[in-house]
Amino acid sequence: MPLPPNHLIDQLATAYVQALAAVAGATIAATKLDFGVDGTLKHIVQSRNGYFIESGFPVDFQLKSTGKAEVKDHHVYFELEIRNYNLIVTRSEVATPYYLFLVCFHGDSPDWLAQDRDRLILRASAFWWTSSGLSLMNKKSKVIKIPLANCLTSNAIEKMLLRSRIGSAT
Repeated sequence: MPLPPNHLIDQLATAYVQALAAVAGATIAATKLDFGVDGTLKHIVQSRNGYFIESGFPVDFQLKSTGKAEVKDHHVYFELEIRNYNLIVTRSEVATPYYLFLVCFHGDSPDWLAQDRDRLILRASAFWWTSSGLSLMNKKSKVIKIPLANCLTSNAIEKMLLRSRIGSAT
């Protein structure tokens, strides 16, 4: 018997991002206490003497998952709790870059994962979002608009890690 759907979707979303990060040459350090950051991508590079080490230029992220993403006009619309929104938009420009990773599952929970002898398939797509600005008050949530072009891929993660090194989150 699988986990309850709300726990299952979170575990599968974590596995999705973990797989992309590994292909991008990064590890994920999960945060045990929730102060708004769910995890940190740590870029692994090869040093001059051949050792594999952390680059020292991480990327922080919040991970959200949904089975009810609204897609229209080349965007994904997602209702984000205001606390989570404010944590991202008010992050200092000189701090570690901070992104929202949204994993959108398709169909009903029994259809989210398929496997056979040769492959494991997650029926999901993922997107990234970041922004800067002023915090919002007196609201419970904010609908954010993520361009479909912001597809979370291993290549996108590599670019985030590179931007962290050069000091730009966008």
